[in-house]
Amino acid sequence: MLRKILLHLIAIWVFVSSNAHADLSQIQALLDENKAEQAYKIASSLLDEYEGVTEFDLMYGSAAVDSGNVSEGVFALERVLLVEPDNNLAKLELARGYFFLQQYELSETLFVEVKGQNPPPLVQARINTYLARINQQQMASATRFNSFIELWAGYDNNINSSPDGQTNVVTLTADALGRGEQYNQVRAGITVDHDYSIAGSLFFSGSADMRFYHTEDEQDYKSFNFSGGHRWNLDKQQYQLGVTIQNYDLGYEDYRTLLGLNFGWNKQLSKRSVLRTTLSLNDLSYDQTTYKDASQLTLSTNYLYAGQNDWKPVWFAGLFIGDEDPDTAGVLANAEVDRKFYGGSFGVQLSPSSSMVFTSSLVYQVSDYRGEDWIYNIKRKDEYSSFNLNAEWRVQKNWSLLMNYNYALAESNIELFEYDRQQVMLGMRYNFN
Repeated sequence: MLRKILLHLIAIWVFVSSNAHADLSQIQALLDENKAEQAYKIASSLLDEYEGVTEFDLMYGSAAVDSGNVSEGVFALERVLLVEPDNNLAKLELARGYFFLQQYELSETLFVEVKGQNPPPLVQARINTYLARINQQQMASATRFNSFIELWAGYDNNINSSPDGQTNVVTLTADALGRGEQYNQVRAGITVDHDYSIAGSLFFSGSADMRFYHTEDEQDYKSFNFSGGHRWNLDKQQYQLGVTIQNYDLGYEDYRTLLGLNFGWNKQLSKRSVLRTTLSLNDLSYDQTTYKDASQLTLSTNYLYAGQNDWKPVWFAGLFIGDEDPDTAGVLANAEVDRKFYGGSFGVQLSPSSSMVFTSSLVYQVSDYRGEDWIYNIKRKDEYSSFNLNAEWRVQKNWSLLMNYNYALAESNIELFEYDRQQVMLGMRYNFN
């Protein structure tokens, strides 16, 4: 009986293997005849059956790149190199894919690696052609422009970040309690980078973020941000000096202006990890509540690590510490502005496919105020935690569908400053680059 079962299993294995060999041979024959589109169609129909088989992934990736489905091809070829990191054919095909996606640095790195293995003359000539084209593209793209616009619709269950019930010491009006509302939001941004040399570049960015609640006009806000500066690239280190200007409007009136100076230092620790450190000095100026005018100093450091599995995880973790001093001392300023704060963040970005990205993060911050509150007669201490989940699905070259969920919890030894808040948003983005 056991012998019959074994013979039956062997027969099934032989049948499946022969079919697989026939399928792969057909795809390879089409590739050899430069019939990439036909090869891609057949390979796509077999994706559920053979995805993850290195030989198939290499053929499928090559066919996808040559037929114009470059992102799919790159994803498959990257999967091949995870299993066979020394596969020069996969490196060549992936280098071409990166080239068509305009990721010229990644493309150049792979072409140079293969060229260093002293391939046949015809392969070397082909590599040299691509390297020359990359050099031309890099010279032509010394100035880069990127811009986007996003449209959102969402719901905010606590638009004024207030307690959801009456406090023990102070009686709140209905308007002062937390309340929910639907909203629409528009975001837009532009960045300009100009490399005037290998070691130096100038950068500029501008963005706008505008939210409009359906009935609560006094909570509508507009935020306009501008920044610019200079970067120095030295081997595996990068230095940056920049300025920031932000104007924040609340309820259609000027609320706060921020002027900032920042210095950044980035170091590439390995091919997969980067350390980033930033020192920021900001001047905060309030239009109505002038007792909040202050200077703020913040030091932050972040570590990023790119994983190697199929979901391409990018892990990030950071710590920060800061101090905020009011421009003019006083009862209100000392109790609500004069503080030291510190905290950290942690998160991960996952890419289950070339067109889909999920990002989740946690943030925790503690604020210790130096002055006593004039009502509660104690020094205020706040703890703030938030969880953020963002999803992006690129449905076409320039169009993406977006989803965002945010939960925030504020705890304090003064009940007036305790609240929780949830926001959920759905939107779309158009990239102009």
